[in-house]
Amino acid sequence: MPTLTGIGRRARASPPVMAVDFYRSLLRRDPRLAPVRADLAGALLAEGDFDGAVAESSAALAVDPSLVQARVVRATALKALCRFDEAAGEFERAASLAPERAMLLVNLGNTYAELARLGDAERVLRRAVALAPGSKEALVSLGSVLVKLERPAEAEAPCRAALALDPGLIAAHQNLSGILAKSDPEAARVHRDAAYRRQPVFIERAPRPERTVLVLAAAEAANVPLGDLIERAATTVIRWYVEYATGDPDPMLAQADVVFNAIGDADLAPQFPPSVERFLDGRRVLNHPAKVALTRRCDLPCRLAGIPGIVVPAVTRHAGAAPPELAAPVLVRPIGSHGGEGLRRYDDGEALAVLPPGACYVTQFVDYVSADGWYRKYRVIFVAGRPYPYHLAISRHWLVHYWTSGMEQDVARREEERRFLANPGEAIGCGAMAALGAIGKRLGLDYAGIDFGLLPDGRLVVFEANATMLVHSERDPRMTYRNPAVAAICSAFEATIARR
Repeated sequence: MPTLTGIGRRARASPPVMAVDFYRSLLRRDPRLAPVRADLAGALLAEGDFDGAVAESSAALAVDPSLVQARVVRATALKALCRFDEAAGEFERAASLAPERAMLLVNLGNTYAELARLGDAERVLRRAVALAPGSKEALVSLGSVLVKLERPAEAEAPCRAALALDPGLIAAHQNLSGILAKSDPEAARVHRDAAYRRQPVFIERAPRPERTVLVLAAAEAANVPLGDLIERAATTVIRWYVEYATGDPDPMLAQADVVFNAIGDADLAPQFPPSVERFLDGRRVLNHPAKVALTRRCDLPCRLAGIPGIVVPAVTRHAGAAPPELAAPVLVRPIGSHGGEGLRRYDDGEALAVLPPGACYVTQFVDYVSADGWYRKYRVIFVAGRPYPYHLAISRHWLVHYWTSGMEQDVARREEERRFLANPGEAIGCGAMAALGAIGKRLGLDYAGIDFGLLPDGRLVVFEANATMLVHSERDPRMTYRNPAVAAICSAFEATIARR
């Protein structure tokens, strides 16, 4: 809550309800007192009445638009209501009125991050750090944004500086555990333990809660990116990092309306402690861990065997000095990697005889190039087994990722994707759609996804099918044609949660 001014300073120690009554009594005498109305808005904010805080701060600003306090209260309440665009605008106006206040920039930067405006977030958070180099909030927020921008080397310094100011700062430990995961696994584990042993449960309260979802999460990796899937304004989310569950769970966890297992990578899923196993016994769990465990890459050929119209390339799990069982050309990827990280293609049998150290998957490469020389990678999301189109990435290279394919630069390719999203059956054929429906049912997950290509004969080539599939809306005006498809997926996921 922002600092109260004037009369508000004398009432700060009072409970919020008492403060609200006090300010309202003053306004009954003189409703024109804009600073008092701003104090009332702050008291309502502290009470959790976000709509009231917006209304009273708006009334104060109608009388005096220069009241920084009213701007901050209104922005904070809008952010709590998940109205992030409006909150960002209000924080911007407050920061222009009080450019020396670093915490205004921190709040603005964090709001930009909510909107995925990461470049803007970095810019204002760097200004905040310059204004207040001793602010742990500014430092850890900058580190978090740099992590999201996938610049871990730059993120490490502000996170360490934040920890120097507050050694118990959980967000800094969380960031450093991810930053150091590959370069220094032991140090990463120390930071992970420091964060989650202290706090294994995190609560994101909804401003207008209609339900509570208990999310089972892994501290190290492997989680489903929930992103836009859950309606934050209506759903209180409790994240429980299960590796760090000790003793009997807090009774609060048992009050959740729905349990969703967000640990979606079967290769990285941790062993559940006995207390978690007992807690889950007999409960209806969306994406039950036992079903997720069947989605390892090496299990898919058997898992999807017999479904007409699909090709599932042979996959072996390999570790050790012996050459792999499959002949070139093959794809070799580290266990648990995503997004093509560490992926190599071997076309030469002699090179394949000596693989890099560490456990890996070896997958038979199936050339899925289209007749026009382009490679097309489709992503479909399954919600309660039903397929929903999510994206189509088209590239000249066989290793297709949406963010490197250059779709935003090519109108013709975007138009092809738009047609796929609007009518996938027409784009890929009824046979492929029937195969997708069968795959969704065979997986048996409440939420999952599949990446695939198409062969010239119309058969579907499965690249992967599991729960760790990202869904997010687009802000780039060139790409917003994708948002109706995103909305359909999110709506279906919301409906699945509501049914449970």
